[in-house]
Amino acid sequence: MLVFVSFASLAVVIWGIIDVARRPALALDPKWKALWIVGMIGGWFLFGVIGAIVSAFYLAGPRRRMNAGRYSNRY
Repeated sequence: MLVFVSFASLAVVIWGIIDVARRPALALDPKWKALWIVGMIGGWFLFGVIGAIVSAFYLAGPRRRMNAGRYSNRY
């Protein structure tokens, strides 16, 4: 069961990293890209499930707003 949870959390982290990396600079500033990626990878390597939680937060929050066109960090 623990192996399944580890692989599932890794899959969510990889999905989040790929999505963040593919965003253009107009949608997500490179500084924020780096922070999201470091948070996902660091969280997964340190605690496993924490990285998945960070990824899920990104996928449910900022990603959803960017896809809807309501997210812009440009002023």
